[in-house]
Amino acid sequence: MDVDRFTALLGGYPATSVCLSDYVRWLGDNPTIDLEHNDLISVLQAEDVECLEKLEYLLCRAREIIGLSEKDFKASFGFSTDLHSRDPDKIHDVLAEPVVVVSLADKGFHAIRKLPRFIKHEGQRLPAADFTAERAGKKFAIELKTIRMENKPRPQTGKLTGNAMIPSWWRDMFRNNTRTKIEDKNRRVLAQLANTKRHLMCHFAMFALYNRRVGPSTLMATQDYHDELRLILRKYPELDYIFFKDYFGEVVVCPELSST
Repeated sequence: MDVDRFTALLGGYPATSVCLSDYVRWLGDNPTIDLEHNDLISVLQAEDVECLEKLEYLLCRAREIIGLSEKDFKASFGFSTDLHSRDPDKIHDVLAEPVVVVSLADKGFHAIRKLPRFIKHEGQRLPAADFTAERAGKKFAIELKTIRMENKPRPQTGKLTGNAMIPSWWRDMFRNNTRTKIEDKNRRVLAQLANTKRHLMCHFAMFALYNRRVGPSTLMATQDYHDELRLILRKYPELDYIFFKDYFGEVVVCPELSST
C-alpha cells in the first residue's frame, strides 16, 4: 500500500484529508490488515475523482451544518478513534453520521448538535443519543444506527435457496434488521433516546436508520417502507419518529413531518 501516494491524493480534498489521512497512515502501519474489501482504499487505488469529490462535498456540508471546527468535527464524528479497526465496513459506519446530518438538514432540521457519549446527571453518566435537532419549533433526540451491506453473494447452483424461497423476503429482512438494531444490547437505543429526551428537554425521540443493504433498497417501494416503519413504531411506543435513508438515497420519515 502506497501511503504517501494516497495521502497526497487526499491532499487535494482538504476536508477529506483532515478526516481520513490518519486512518490511511494507520492502515499502512498495520500491514496484516486485509485491504481487499476496504472501499476507501479501492477508491484511492483507482484515483476515483468523482467519488472523492462527493465525499469532500458531504464532509464540508456536514461540518458547515453542525458548526464545528475541522478538529472538533474529526474528533466528534469518530474519525480520530473509531476508524482504528480491522473491520473494513467501519468506514461506512463512521460516514453514516455526516450522511444523516445532511439528510436531516435537507428535511428542514436545524440547530443540529452532535452530543457526547454520556449525559452527566446527579453523579451518573447516562448513555446519550447521537444528536439533538430542531424543526418547526420542536426539539428531537436522534439516535442513528446503520444496517450494513450484505456479505458477498455465493455462487448459485441453479436451485432456489435461501431468500428466493420466501415471498417478500426483502420486507422480512428489513423488518428483522431494524428490530435487531433496536433490541441490541438490551435495547440500548431506547435508553439513549429516553435519557436525551428527558434530560435535554426534547419533545420527540427519533430513531434514524441508514440501510446499506442493496436487496431491500432495490426491491422495496416507498409505501413498503411506510408500512414497515409503522409496524416498528407500534411495537416500540418509546419511539415517536423513524427517519430512514436507504442505499440509493431515498429518505422516508414516519410519521410524516409537518410541512411547516
